[in-house]
Amino acid sequence: MAVLSKRSDSDSKREANRQAIAAATLELLDEGQPFADISIDRIVRQAGLSRPTFYSHFADKRELVLYLGQALEEEVADVADPWFSGETDSIRDSLEAFLSVLGRHHGTLAAIVEASTYDVEVREFWNLLHERFRIAAASRIREMEPDLDDAHAEARAFALVWMTEKTMTELVAGADLEEVAVLDELTRFWSI
Repeated sequence: MAVLSKRSDSDSKREANRQAIAAATLELLDEGQPFADISIDRIVRQAGLSRPTFYSHFADKRELVLYLGQALEEEVADVADPWFSGETDSIRDSLEAFLSVLGRHHGTLAAIVEASTYDVEVREFWNLLHERFRIAAASRIREMEPDLDDAHAEARAFALVWMTEKTMTELVAGADLEEVAVLDELTRFWSI
């Protein structure tokens, strides 16, 4: 029994350290630091941990940003999937929920968008996330407009997914726009 207890304690401590590293990274990102400028030494100082502890959890900063990205992806999927699957017809509610998730994960979002410009694996993660939603959007578009040919359904889905993400990313980053107006226009675009 003691072995199981020790393993459980070790797993708990390991998860606590992983979360502390993630939280420290997000705190530094919230200060407006570009992800590329945040050193591992700074992250572990902020977390109150050691550099070897960082490396026992993450191979490098790429692995860290991908870990942060997984949490973002899961939450985005939770709010988007009901509309894509047809469980709800309110695209406006889905867009509001999507914007809320991006707002809560603004540091992660900024890091992923930045890192996707210079890191192949992060770019692949970001593109696959968009692709997941593009496929779902194309399917929903076909359901709503059965006479629309595949090429146009795919093109519309591609444009809507990338446009929506970029628009909301800029809004979360502080674009000087009225949130309600942006959501109104995105709702109109998705409803066409």
